[in-house]
Amino acid sequence: MTNKLGLPLEYKKLPEYFDAHNIGDNTDSKNSVVEKLLKKHQIKTVLDLTCGTGSQVFFLAKRGYKVVGADFSPALLEIAREKAKKEKLRLQFIDGDMRNIKVGSFDAAITMFNAVGHLTKSGFEKAMRNIRGNLKDGGIYVFDIFNLEAMTDKAISDFSIHSHRMVGDAQIHNVQCSTIDRKNGFLTSYDNYTIQKNADKPIMINNKFSLQVYAAKELREMLARNGFKTLDQYEIDGSKFLEKKSVSILTVAQKMSR
Repeated sequence: MTNKLGLPLEYKKLPEYFDAHNIGDNTDSKNSVVEKLLKKHQIKTVLDLTCGTGSQVFFLAKRGYKVVGADFSPALLEIAREKAKKEKLRLQFIDGDMRNIKVGSFDAAITMFNAVGHLTKSGFEKAMRNIRGNLKDGGIYVFDIFNLEAMTDKAISDFSIHSHRMVGDAQIHNVQCSTIDRKNGFLTSYDNYTIQKNADKPIMINNKFSLQVYAAKELREMLARNGFKTLDQYEIDGSKFLEKKSVSILTVAQKMSR
């Protein structure tokens, strides 16, 4: 998924640390919100187009949904397949880009945890049209992204990360700070990783990437242009969306017939 925004380091060079950076104490609670929305719309089949190492796929499959996972990162998919093997789950993971992959016809498609922010605006609209092509008539698309209208200086400051984790025999120290370009809707993050395996010399890696963020109204307009009707917008925890205060926008849109 090549674009001018860049990608987090775990996607490009350090897939083995993806889960340590992206899966936390609140992951299951966020996944449960998605599951409640799917249940509300009587969904049975789900296509996760940005599955990474499979967080949503495993969560939903264990709750009775028929789920297929797809991602543009072969390394992350290999980790997902190894997890499925260990848990003795028969799950399908497909290598593909959400902008053009053709998988089938599903009740719902999901792209969670700001995944669409890694696309340019034109790339996201292309993805919307392709996602529409992978949905049954009346199928729904569920996704989240940061809310541009709530990107105050305090919110940006709160995004900062200062973490230390053990992954296998490696200590990982990560510091991340972000800036916001409100005019163009770019949230840019600056990462500094220090990785030390056992008593080896530490390795230091720096990385920069941006997320495209949106106002809720802009998302509704984009969806309408690309064959969707916005059904609801929520905060990421499923609570009421507040235009100027909710840091994230969780959107549920329905495929419209043309």
